[in-house]
Amino acid sequence: MARTTEPISLGEARLANVADLEGELSALWRSVAEDPATKDVVTRACALTLLVYVESDEAAEEVNNLVAEVTRQNPCRTVIMMLEPEASPAGFEAWVSAHYHVPVGGEKQVCCEQVTLRARGGAVQGLPSVVLPLAVASLPIFLWWRARDFSPPPCFDEIFRVTQHVLVDTARLAAQAGHLKALTDWLQKFQGRIRLTDFNWNRITPWRELIAQCFDSPERRPYLDRLSAVHIEYEQNSARLATQRAQGLLLAGWLASRLGWKFIGSARHHETAPRTFRFKSPSGAVEVKRNLKQVDDPCGVCFRIELRAGGAARFSFTRGPDGKVVRTLAEVPGSLPVGRSVRLEVLEEVEILNEELKLDLRDQRYEEALGVVARMLG
Repeated sequence: MARTTEPISLGEARLANVADLEGELSALWRSVAEDPATKDVVTRACALTLLVYVESDEAAEEVNNLVAEVTRQNPCRTVIMMLEPEASPAGFEAWVSAHYHVPVGGEKQVCCEQVTLRARGGAVQGLPSVVLPLAVASLPIFLWWRARDFSPPPCFDEIFRVTQHVLVDTARLAAQAGHLKALTDWLQKFQGRIRLTDFNWNRITPWRELIAQCFDSPERRPYLDRLSAVHIEYEQNSARLATQRAQGLLLAGWLASRLGWKFIGSARHHETAPRTFRFKSPSGAVEVKRNLKQVDDPCGVCFRIELRAGGAARFSFTRGPDGKVVRTLAEVPGSLPVGRSVRLEVLEEVEILNEELKLDLRDQRYEEALGVVARMLG
């Protein structure tokens, strides 16, 4: 399991003695200090501890490369964790490595350390006893859950007790509705003590801003309270299906939580069709429909949201397959249609992670929207 963080590295990760990982890390830095190429220019830096849970060697390699970029803006000690509860023989393996970046001018070379852990068999239950001593004292602890489901084993309870912030991506969890419900249940268990960030919520921030802006004018504001239908359209059989599905649900949950809609129930026309969700707003019934569409035309729609108020007023937000431009259109009785094209800021995973590590804020609106989504899918 030799790893390299090229092109940003101090060489290959090396197998470490689990019983003395701090000593292994110190030995790593001594070797750097003694290297003529790095002597007197390397500064060991750390502003937080980043714990990362992954499901496979391939995922660990992806994270390794992402963390190399993260440490440019957020110097940290990273601990990547893999669990194999069915594997034998039971035990731990660990690798230590470091990330560094080419300095500008005469600046110091800033380096950050990384430990990759694999727990097998019964040793999984002892994961906290290895991970927690590696957390840097007096600095915040972030846990990035980078997996396809959210089902933390019991051993993570002890880790959660000292973690301030958990990062997830519902684009990865959306394939099965039960994972979103599990995430909500977990949040209720730790509510008020752990902050939760969803990368997918960050991705739809421009959409939420566009929807809000659409009702800024005094002429359109009354229609917001009279919304009667929300139609969400996204690609079928697409690599973006899970992401778009979760985004549509979160946008519906956001509207419901902000506008005071009460969830009534759901139904589907046939077994394979998406469910239609029914709400009750202060002004009447609201129906949220989803439509899966096969997109064959390269210029076709890949994501669309339409809000209807009483059947007469329509407000649509349509994104093309490039994912970078949204066309908005407001159609209100007695007025000419008003539309515009808006270029979206599309952030990559590492960019979102970097921003969230800096902010470290609790997003209560997201938590409320997620709670609505859990009721919709429950």
